[in-house]
Amino acid sequence: MSNHELSQEEQEALVAQWLLACPGFFERHAEVLQEVRLKDPNSDRAISLQERQMLLLRSQNQALNQRLNEMLRFGSRNDKTQQAMVAWLQQLIEAEEALAVTSAIESGLSTIFEVETCVLLSKDPIFQSLADQPICQAYSDCPAALKEKIRQAQLNDDSWQSIAILALHLGDDQYAGLVLASSDPNRFTKDMGAFYLKQIAGLASAALKRVAWQ
Repeated sequence: MSNHELSQEEQEALVAQWLLACPGFFERHAEVLQEVRLKDPNSDRAISLQERQMLLLRSQNQALNQRLNEMLRFGSRNDKTQQAMVAWLQQLIEAEEALAVTSAIESGLSTIFEVETCVLLSKDPIFQSLADQPICQAYSDCPAALKEKIRQAQLNDDSWQSIAILALHLGDDQYAGLVLASSDPNRFTKDMGAFYLKQIAGLASAALKRVAWQ
C-alpha cells in the first residue's frame, strides 16, 4: 500500500513511530522544534512547543501543590483527631460516676467526629446485631427497627443525613446503643471501615461497665 492510500491517522502513526525510532532527529534539526506550533489548551491560538511545555509544567506544579496542600490538611486533621482522642480517653479514665462517664462519652465523641448528635441509648437486644458490624450509612437507609428505637428515644431530627450506630457490650448478652448523627451526608458512609468504630465501642463499653451503667 502506497502512502497516498493511507489515512491521516495511519500516516501520523508512522511519523510517530519513525520519530521514536530516530531519537537524534531533533538534535540534528533543532530548527524544526522552533517552528513547531501546537494548539493552546486554554485558547484557539497556536503556541510554540516551548510554550506548551511551560504550560504543562505549570499545570503539573499546580497539581503537585494541590496534593501537598491536601496532605498538609489531612495531617493537620489527623493531629487534631489524635489530640481529641487523647483528651476523650483522659475524660473516660477520670470519670468515676455513671453520669460523668455518659457525659464524657457523648461530649468527647461529638467533638472527635464533629457531629451534632451523640447519644447513648438504653440496653436493648436490638443492638446485639450491630456488635460485629456497626451501622454507618445514610440516615434514610437506616433499618426501620432502629429508626423506631431512635424515635422512641425522641432523638430523630429532620436534619440528619448520615448516621453511625454502635453496639456497646455491657456484659452477658446485654447491649446498649450509641448513636452519632450528622447533617453532613458524607460524615458516615457504607464504605467507611468498621474497625475504628468498633474500637470506639470497645473503649466506651469498658468505661460504662466500670461504673455499672444502667
